[in-house]
Amino acid sequence: MPTAAQRTALAATVIGLLLWLSATIGRAIVTYDLYEPGTMRLRPVPIAQQLDQLRLAHNLALIGWASYGLTVAAAALTALVCRRLLRREGYLAIALLLISASLAWQSWIAPTELALAREFPSRTVPPPPERYEMIRTLVEKRFFRQSPADLLNVLTAATVIVVLVVQPRRLPHV
Repeated sequence: MPTAAQRTALAATVIGLLLWLSATIGRAIVTYDLYEPGTMRLRPVPIAQQLDQLRLAHNLALIGWASYGLTVAAAALTALVCRRLLRREGYLAIALLLISASLAWQSWIAPTELALAREFPSRTVPPPPERYEMIRTLVEKRFFRQSPADLLNVLTAATVIVVLVVQPRRLPHV
């Protein structure tokens, strides 16, 4: 029977994963909506609307990164409080391994994410017009060249959620 600390750490990990998954999907939807389907051409909408969508995407990115931090911290806590169970309960080891692997693609997209965050220093004042081209370039880099990282984020979070909830090949407690 898992202890209260183990259940709390696992619950925090699942909550972090759910937030990370939803923020990643929400941000992708908001950002891809800026473009004409199947192209890299921006839809013909006013720049104010584009900036509002980018600001929303930026807010979702903050939620995503905060929830990813929660996920990693909760996974580390889970590894500490469940270290004796890791050999016996393979689903825990698989979940922690997947979360650890996600550090690779998160570190690949982090520099672009930070550069984008610097372009929106204020929540109310839009960036100056001379920065629009830089913002467009960063958005295209992040969402077209680095889109495999988003797919890996979605797949990792969904897989770990399923593994932690379903607990495949879990040994019955005696």
